[in-house]
Amino acid sequence: MDSGGHLHGKPTLRRVAVKSDNRIREQEQENWEELEPVTPAGRLFNQPSLNCYIHVIVGFKTQMDVEAIKTGLETTLIKHKRFSSIVKEDKRGVLKWLPVDVNIDDHVILPFIDPADSCNRDFVKNYTAKLATAPPLHPSRPLWQIHLLRVRSEEAASSLVMRVHHSLGDGVSLMSLLLACTRKASDSQSLPTIPRQTSTRPSNGRGRLTALFFIMALYNLFLVILYTTVDIIHFLATIVWFKDSKTPIKGYPGVESSPKQIEHATLSLEDFKIVKTAVNGTVNDVMLGMTTAGILRYLEREYEAKAEGISKSEKRNIGDKQSLPSNLRVRSAILVNTRPAPGLHDLADMMKSGKEARWGNNLGYLILPLLMVKQQNPLDYVRTATGMTRKKKLSLEGPFTYASGKLLMKLAGVKSITIHFQSYMERVVLVIAAASEVIRDPKQLCIDCVDAFDRMKQAAIASHQS
Repeated sequence: MDSGGHLHGKPTLRRVAVKSDNRIREQEQENWEELEPVTPAGRLFNQPSLNCYIHVIVGFKTQMDVEAIKTGLETTLIKHKRFSSIVKEDKRGVLKWLPVDVNIDDHVILPFIDPADSCNRDFVKNYTAKLATAPPLHPSRPLWQIHLLRVRSEEAASSLVMRVHHSLGDGVSLMSLLLACTRKASDSQSLPTIPRQTSTRPSNGRGRLTALFFIMALYNLFLVILYTTVDIIHFLATIVWFKDSKTPIKGYPGVESSPKQIEHATLSLEDFKIVKTAVNGTVNDVMLGMTTAGILRYLEREYEAKAEGISKSEKRNIGDKQSLPSNLRVRSAILVNTRPAPGLHDLADMMKSGKEARWGNNLGYLILPLLMVKQQNPLDYVRTATGMTRKKKLSLEGPFTYASGKLLMKLAGVKSITIHFQSYMERVVLVIAAASEVIRDPKQLCIDCVDAFDRMKQAAIASHQS
């Protein structure tokens, strides 16, 4: 097990020397034709200019049992083909997934943590932020690591940080795989139960209803063609010349490799449901609305501070006066899954017996404008988001951008803020990863988003009572 470097205050990571040894069973692979080729998205993520990693933090209520975790990984995760293979070129230059022998100690990292950091509640966030810009993993081993941090954070007694190269799979696949590696607390042999959304179809047995549904289907087809055409034109214009306004949050070429700062907040899923019911929207609409309102307030503060020449410590005391330039163009790229998530039982069977299951990178992305216009009613941010997302749901922009391949790099490369929402156990965790060279106060940005959500919740409650 690699002990890593000495960590004090902000963690320092070093490149691990790796020998290209006989772990690779290249000599044993006589028929390269039988090996699975790397998908177009996988080849994209393997390019040095992108080299994208996914980082996952898992908190534990108690101090973790290192040996138990290693044993569990040996019986589950490393039996998955992607987590026990490396990418190699065959004689024709085609990238293939080559199975290798996996030594669990090469992938489970237990770094030394200075006792002085045992009380640092931000240590896990700082460590993960440092991993985000750490050197790439060595290609002679499967591209994943698990870092075990036996230090208390804000919400956990110990934490596990997983670093996975994006070529191994997308976020939906990895979340399903993570759940498939767990078992119920009440039954150590049973997979966790995941609620499934059911839909009901109205009966269309009568001729009148059949005709109505046919007309509606034609109308929806027209909308699909219209919205898809508009979105594709917008997408291509973005690639060529249509750029965002220069603002204090806009990134620059190479910003993806700059130091990161991670901030998070935990919210109630029930509160999200209160807001989405008030506007007849979805939970995702609420997330987009609160993000828009939070970024707007952060930009207001930045422009006010710039105009008044005050120090950063004084910014938080500025009032709510309007100070944004007019007609600001700020847009977000939202990743969407283009196929159903793999089932837990399918993945469990895959790791147990090698059966096939849905897996890979099936990602598209949507370009959504964040309207930098201050609303008097906090719920109007969500209503605006609902109107945009309803159109996007009828558009084929996601599948188009998935098929566009290398065009993803044009958009994915330059971003200074990444915002994630993860819902679990009736909670929603907002996570902001920001380039600290561009976003001078990521913590304040997180606070602004939470404050915006609180105002939305209070407005939703007030509208219900009235």
